[in-house]
Amino acid sequence: MRGSPLYHGVLGAIALLGTCVPVVATDQPNPSLSLGTPISRDKHTIPEWDKLGAVTVEGDRVFLTAPGEKGQSGAIWTQNTNSYATWVTELTFRASGGERPGGGLAIWYTAQKEQGPIYGSRDFWDGLGILIDSMGGQGNVRGHLNDGTINYATLPEPQTQAFAQCLLRYRNTGSMVSLRLTVGPRRLEVEVDGRVCFETNKIALPPNYYLGVSAASYDNPDSFELFSFKTTGSGVAQSNPRAKQPTQPDQQPPREQRPDEDEKSAKTMKELSDRLVALQKTAESNVEKINSLSDEVESLHSLKPLLERLDQRLGRIESVVSRTEAQFHGATANMHESTKQNIAAEITRLTEKLDAVDHVIREHTSSLIGTIPDTIHEAVTKGGPSVWAAAFVFIAIQGGLVIGYLIYKKRRADYHPKYL
Repeated sequence: MRGSPLYHGVLGAIALLGTCVPVVATDQPNPSLSLGTPISRDKHTIPEWDKLGAVTVEGDRVFLTAPGEKGQSGAIWTQNTNSYATWVTELTFRASGGERPGGGLAIWYTAQKEQGPIYGSRDFWDGLGILIDSMGGQGNVRGHLNDGTINYATLPEPQTQAFAQCLLRYRNTGSMVSLRLTVGPRRLEVEVDGRVCFETNKIALPPNYYLGVSAASYDNPDSFELFSFKTTGSGVAQSNPRAKQPTQPDQQPPREQRPDEDEKSAKTMKELSDRLVALQKTAESNVEKINSLSDEVESLHSLKPLLERLDQRLGRIESVVSRTEAQFHGATANMHESTKQNIAAEITRLTEKLDAVDHVIREHTSSLIGTIPDTIHEAVTKGGPSVWAAAFVFIAIQGGLVIGYLIYKKRRADYHPKYL
C-alpha cells in the first residue's frame, strides 16, 4: 500500500501544504505547543517540552507534584514560543489532597521559563500568569500580569493584585477540571468547566512567549495531575525578531528602502521560518500516522481469509446446534407422553387394589356382626344346666347359713347362767 499512487499523492499534498501555505488557521492542535497522546512513550521525556523540578511523567498524565510529598514543585514548558496572533489553550487537571489545601497551580505565558517560588515558577516574570489556589480560604482562579518588575512573593495580599478572578471548587472533586484560555488582539477570556470565569478587552499580550504549567505543594501537600494541554491558533502576530537575517555579500539593499522596511522584512522571514518548521513537524506527524494506518490496513487484509474460515465453522456449528435442539425437543415430548401413560396405569392398579381391600373388609365386618348373637345364644343353650346348678347350690348355702344363725340366736336367749 505504501507504494500505491494514493499514498504518494497524500504525501505530496502534505508537502505542498508545508511549502506553500505559511499561515494556516486551523482547529488542529499545534504539536509543538501541545501534549501528545500518549504524553510520553518512555515515561521520562515529553516531546517538544522541557521538565523542571519534581515532575513525574506517565503515559496519560503528568504529576507536577506527587501525592503525599510536601515541599515539592514542578513545571513543564514548551520548547518553542507561541507566534500566533489569536490562540486558544485548553487543559485538564485534577487536584487532590487532605482536608486543608496545601499548594497551587499556575498556567503561564511568559518570556522566561525558569523554576522559582511562585508555584514552581520564577518571580519577576514577564507576561501572564493564571493562578489557581485556595488563598483566602476558598478556591479561586486569578489573572496576574507582571512586566518583570513586581516582586510577587513579597506582596502581603497578592490576590488583591489580580486584574480579574472568580471562585472555583477544584480540590477533591473526584473529576477533572477543564480550563480554556482564549487570547487575541485586545481580548483575554478564561473559561472553567464550560462557564466564563472572567474576560477583559484591556489587555494586549506580546507574541513569541513560552507556554507552561507549574505547581507546588506545602505542609499539607496537594497532588496536581495534568492530563491534557493543547494549543490552537491562527494568524502570525507582529513582533520584534530575535536576530536580523544576514545580508548576502553580493546583495545590496534597494536604494530607496528604509530601515523600518528592513526590520519588517526580517520579521516576516522569521515568522515564515517558524511557521514552516511547525508545518514540517505536522507533516512528519501525519506521515507517521499514515504509515501506521497503512500497516493496520495490511494486517486487516491478512486476517480476511481467517475470518472467512471462522465464519464457515460458525455456520456448521449453528446447523449442528439446530439439529440437536430439534432432537432434544422430540425426545422430551416422547418422554413426557410415556411418563403420563405409566403414571395413569399405576394409578389404575392402585385403585383396583384399594377396591379389593375395601370389599374384603366389608365381607368380614358383615360376617362378624351376623354371627355374634348366634354365638352367645348357643353358649347359653349348651351350658344351661351347669349354670342353673351353680345358682341352686349358691342359694342353698345361703339358706343353710341363715337357719344356723337363727338356731344359735334362740339357744343363746334360752340359756340361764347359774350362780354359786
